[in-house]
Amino acid sequence: MKVFSHIFRQPFVVATGFAALVHSTWALGTLFAGQQPEGWHLVGWLAPALLIAFALDVGQIATSSEIREHGLTLGRGVTFFVFALATYYLQWLYIAHHMPALEIAAGVSDTARATAIYMRDAAIWIIPAFLPLSTVLYTFSGNTAPTASSVVTVEKVEVESKADDKPMLPTEVEENKEAPFGNEVPELVESQLTENRGESESIGMTVSAGLPTTTANGHGKPKTPRNRVKK
Repeated sequence: MKVFSHIFRQPFVVATGFAALVHSTWALGTLFAGQQPEGWHLVGWLAPALLIAFALDVGQIATSSEIREHGLTLGRGVTFFVFALATYYLQWLYIAHHMPALEIAAGVSDTARATAIYMRDAAIWIIPAFLPLSTVLYTFSGNTAPTASSVVTVEKVEVESKADDKPMLPTEVEENKEAPFGNEVPELVESQLTENRGESESIGMTVSAGLPTTTANGHGKPKTPRNRVKK
């Protein structure tokens, strides 16, 4: 299924989604059905809240995967930020109800006490933003997918370049035809043939010089041609 493919491809978003699942379930159950009951009534209180929280997490995971793989569009961006905002609010509601009254330690100086109290009170706003903010940063930190305009531009250039090509005449084809083994091979073959021809001529001359001259009397003297006198 497509949902499971998104889950396996986005392990970080899946981890953050399941980390927020418990708190989101409690917040939704409390808002819909009041305080958490006991006994078998807990099933009726938990089931709807768990399904809604799980649907929000799956939607956020799927939208994050779509943005990372196919790029950001207006619809994907609005959907993703709505899921992130819902996660933030549900986490904030849980921590606003369960956050204890933390006392500033005695070791904090009077100079830093005011700043420490301010940072402690800001935790109710900062901590719920960790999960949705990390998901947003992770989603938009990947490589940007090619946009439709860039693809159209590339295809347009290719079409124009193909349209400018003209068919070549047979004579131009013969002139531009390359040798199967490159331009250096014919020169190499020609030089080799010339060298072999020179060696053949020198061998023939050597053999001719070493052979005895044919004579008529068999003594090695050249035969003198006799001129016949016509009567």
